[in-house]
Amino acid sequence: MGLSTAQNSLLLLTGRQANLEFNMSMNAMKKMDLARDMSELSNEYNRKLNAKHITFYANGKYNPVNYQYLMGYGSNYAPVMGQGNLPLKNNNSMILTDYLGRVVLGDSYANAIKQILGPTIMDSNGQGSTFSTSEIPKILEYLFNGAGVDASTFEEVINNNKLHYTYNANNTNTVTGDPTGETTTVDAGDELTRRIKQIVDFYYPIFAAAAANGWTTEYNQKMAENEYYIDDAITSGLFQLSAANYSGEYEEGVSMTYFFMNGDLDQRTDADRREEVTAWYNAMKDDITHKEMLLDTQREEMSVELEAIRTLIESIEKQRDDALKSFEWKA
Repeated sequence: MGLSTAQNSLLLLTGRQANLEFNMSMNAMKKMDLARDMSELSNEYNRKLNAKHITFYANGKYNPVNYQYLMGYGSNYAPVMGQGNLPLKNNNSMILTDYLGRVVLGDSYANAIKQILGPTIMDSNGQGSTFSTSEIPKILEYLFNGAGVDASTFEEVINNNKLHYTYNANNTNTVTGDPTGETTTVDAGDELTRRIKQIVDFYYPIFAAAAANGWTTEYNQKMAENEYYIDDAITSGLFQLSAANYSGEYEEGVSMTYFFMNGDLDQRTDADRREEVTAWYNAMKDDITHKEMLLDTQREEMSVELEAIRTLIESIEKQRDDALKSFEWKA
C-alpha cells in the first residue's frame, strides 16, 4: 500500500471512528433517557394505583361518575313522565361546568336550545351564549316532545309549583254499568304535576345555569371516547361541580367536599380501573424495553465495527511506519 493511499485510508477510517464514537455516546444518552422514562412511568403507575376516583353509589355498587348520572343524558336516564330505569343524582342543584363556569351540555340539550333560539346561539367552537330563562319552558317542550306536555304546562309548574287539571266524571253503578245520576269533579292535577315537576326539578337548574353563565359542547367527543374523562377532568380542575340555584347562579363556597359530605359523590379506588391501569403500564413498559433492546443491538453492532476499525488503523499505521523506515535520509 502506497503512502498516499495509506494516508487516505487513515483519514476515512479516523472519520468513521469519530462518527461511531459520537453515535455510541448518543446511544448511551438515549439509554439514560429511557431509564428516566421507566422511573417516571413507575411513579405514574403507582400514583394511578393509589389515586381515588370520583364515584356514585347505585344498584349495590360504586360506579364511575359520568355525564348521564350528573346531567340525566339519554332516554334511560331521563325522568320523563316516570320513565327511565337508571340512577340519577339526588341533588338536582349539582351540575357539571367547565373551568370557565360554562355548563357542559350534551348534544341533544344543545340542539333543543338551537331549535328554540336559532343556530347562531352556538358558535363554531361549540360554545353557546346566555339567554333568557323565559325560554326554558319551550326548550323543555322540544326536549321532551314525546311526553305530550306543552311549554305553557311546564311554565305553570315552574311558576306555581302546581298544575290544576280537572274534569267532570259521572258516577256509575259498578254492577249494572248504569249511571247513578250523580256528577263529581275530579282533580287529576296532582299526579300530572308530580310527573312534570320531576322533569322541572331535575332539568331547570341545568338550563337556568346555562342561560345565566353560557354553555359548551366542546368536550362531548372526548367524554364519549373515555368513560373516565369526567373523573380525570374534575380531578385536574378542567371541570367543576357547581350548585346552581333557581336563578341559575352558582352557590358560593360550594366545593367538591360539600358533595362528598352530602353523600352525592364518593372517592374510592377502583378495582376495575386498577386492571386497566396495569394493562396501560405493561404496554408502556414493553415499549420502553423494546427501545432499550434496539439501542443495545445498535451499540453492540457499533462496538464490533469500532473494534475492527481500530485494528485496521493500527495495521495501516504499522505499514506506513515500516515503509517510512525504508527511506534513507541524507543530509
